[in-house]
Amino acid sequence: MKKLVILLVILFAIIILGDLVNKIGANEKMTVEGYILNKEGVWYLITDEDFDVKTAKEQSNQEFIRSYGGIYKLDSVPFSFSPYKDGQKMKVWFDEVLESHPAKIKVLKVEKK
Repeated sequence: MKKLVILLVILFAIIILGDLVNKIGANEKMTVEGYILNKEGVWYLITDEDFDVKTAKEQSNQEFIRSYGGIYKLDSVPFSFSPYKDGQKMKVWFDEVLESHPAKIKVLKVEKK
C-alpha cells in the first residue's frame, strides 16, 4: 500500500512539474516585436515593416488602423514605458490578447531593440 501511495505522489509531482515547465516556456514565447506609436494618449505596437511614423501621425485613428497589417493596442503599459519615442523598435512581452479591433495586449515587459 505504501508503494502505491508513493508512486501516486511521484506521478502527481511529475504532472505538476510538467505543467509548470510548459507555462514558463509559453511566457518566453509570448512576445511580439514592432514599432511603437503614441497616438492621442494611446500606445500602439505596429508589426508592419512598412510603418512610417510621420504618415501614421497625420492619419485619423480609423485610417491609421486600416493602413497597417499588424496593430496592437497596448493595455496595462508599465510606467517605464513613457521615455520611449514614437517609431522606436520594441520587443514586448505579454500575457494575454484581448479580442477587439485592434487587438489589445496586456504588457508585462518592454525592451528597446
